Amino acid sequence: MFKRFYIDMRKIIVIEDDVSIRGQVCFSLEKKYDVSEASCMYDVQADDDVMLYDIAVVDLGLPPSPDTSEEGLKVIEYLLEHSCAKIIVLTGQDTEAAAAECLKRGCFDFLTKPVMMDKLLFSMERAELFLDTERNLQKTGVEKVEFQVQMGDGLQKLRECAEKNIIMKVLKDTGFNVYKSAKILGVKRESLYYFIKKFNLVRKNDD
Repeated sequence: MFKRFYIDMRKIIVIEDDVSIRGQVCFSLEKKYDVSEASCMYDVQADDDVMLYDIAVVDLGLPPSPDTSEEGLKVIEYLLEHSCAKIIVLTGQDTEAAAAECLKRGCFDFLTKPVMMDKLLFSMERAELFLDTERNLQKTGVEKVEFQVQMGDGLQKLRECAEKNIIMKVLKDTGFNVYKSAKILGVKRESLYYFIKKFNLVRKNDD
């Protein structure tokens, strides 16, 4: 396992057994993030900083079963149990069933190889926004938002489900105060109005 230490950067870990892919991903991210590397479950379990990671980029096909998702899912479960990291799955197993399973278990996003770095960076920026939002919610006494998804749902629908749930949770907790909700979510009021209209969000007593 390899580590690069930086000050005042978000801590991330890239878990990928292919050395060249791992090196490419880490090289692209290390200017903005404090990056650590791992190649298997053993590396992750041996990492004393596992509780400190903000984001984990996880290959689904890891040794000793690189041709299945079994080991990758074990790593995901370990991270979910031992950290608060947002998990972005990066894999060559391009099936919607695998993607849905990862998202259902609590992963933040699912990207297929070969991945375009701009897509990975965009996903990580979204993960950072959700991290900040959840931490702001915790400061106000709001518990973590849980997302219920169905295996047959498309990926876009799953992502929209996550956005809708977190926005609805904040709106309910502020009594549908758009100004306070936008501040907690870290978005402009105009953007929040757009999502309210998009998801047809209304007060419970207005249903």
